[in-house]
Amino acid sequence: MNAPDYIEPIVGWRFWHVVEAQGGLRLRSPLYRTLWVPRQELVAACRRGAESSLSSYWPAGHEHFPPSAQCRCGICASRTAAETAAYSSRCFKQGAGVFHRVIGRVSLWGTVVECERGWRASHAYPAQIYVPTPKRCLLSFGTGTRRPSLPAEEIAWGLADYGVPVEVVDCTTVREVAESLDLARQVPPPERDRSTC
Repeated sequence: MNAPDYIEPIVGWRFWHVVEAQGGLRLRSPLYRTLWVPRQELVAACRRGAESSLSSYWPAGHEHFPPSAQCRCGICASRTAAETAAYSSRCFKQGAGVFHRVIGRVSLWGTVVECERGWRASHAYPAQIYVPTPKRCLLSFGTGTRRPSLPAEEIAWGLADYGVPVEVVDCTTVREVAESLDLARQVPPPERDRSTC
């Protein structure tokens, strides 16, 4: 076993969809729809384009442990909340079964590959979750059906199973939360080109 490169986890930013699973509200990755289980680390797996349009640099059949510098696999996190929010609004639409979107800080450890705007890691777990206050109206989730959003307090209560701080923020979108958090930390906005790692 190799010695770790860092003494403490790297902390970045990411967003999640909130879904109902395993008898409660759970965080789910928006791209591969990976469920983040409370009080259990998430371990990366290379899917080489499975379930998404993302491509990999590895030829088919070449096995490796994620993340690798030659592949796009791994658990991603951005350097700033604003970069995460820009990525979320550009790439992912809420689908059926998604109650809300949340943003938060995530601890990364194990093998970590540094990218231009963040990191990809072999292991991760939420460090802090921010819940925007949804509008009190019927929301469309891209399926042609409409249903009421859950109150932010109920979402926060459901996410308490993760054992990390969960904060309700008086903003209606992930982007507004990110701007508020970065402003409070005096983080400059991301550059115009918001490509991911």
